Amino acid sequence: MARRLCRLPRLFPFVTAPKRQHPLPVAINPSPAAPRPSFSSPTTRLPPLFPALCRPFSSSAGESSMVVVGSADSFASIHSKVQDEKLPAVFYYTAVWCGPCRAMAPVIAKLSNQYPKIPVYKVDIDMDGFGNKLSDLKIFSVPTFHFYHKGEKTSEVVGADVKKLEVAMESLHKQQ
Repeated sequence: MARRLCRLPRLFPFVTAPKRQHPLPVAINPSPAAPRPSFSSPTTRLPPLFPALCRPFSSSAGESSMVVVGSADSFASIHSKVQDEKLPAVFYYTAVWCGPCRAMAPVIAKLSNQYPKIPVYKVDIDMDGFGNKLSDLKIFSVPTFHFYHKGEKTSEVVGADVKKLEVAMESLHKQQ
């Protein structure tokens, strides 16, 4: 099976699209028919486009050790805690736009349920203030998994390789 991954652009800095200064013009309904409900109305709720993606990351069926890292500061504190206290851990570097990352999400969720004593930290590489840490951690593709044992990185899995991920997780579990 070919390894699937998303390469990060190394030559070009991240460029964001300019924000519009003027809102789009609002069309007025010229027909005598009753107007349709406005989607911008606070009382109208749209159904989610992808209901399966709106579920919580962990299910209530089993205990999960998945932790979503919300900021670059919390990542720095968690990373230093894992290294200083010599804890076993898995760091899962991902991005919302990455197809292979989305394909690996159920696999890593299953593994975090299977090994609840090994915390899995899900890190979105696009969060504010995290871009400069990517090169320090030598992350050039996503998904990337770093496995820590006794405070040091023992192995790495790059790409959507389920077998390598399962072997690395089992190896980390046996080292405890």
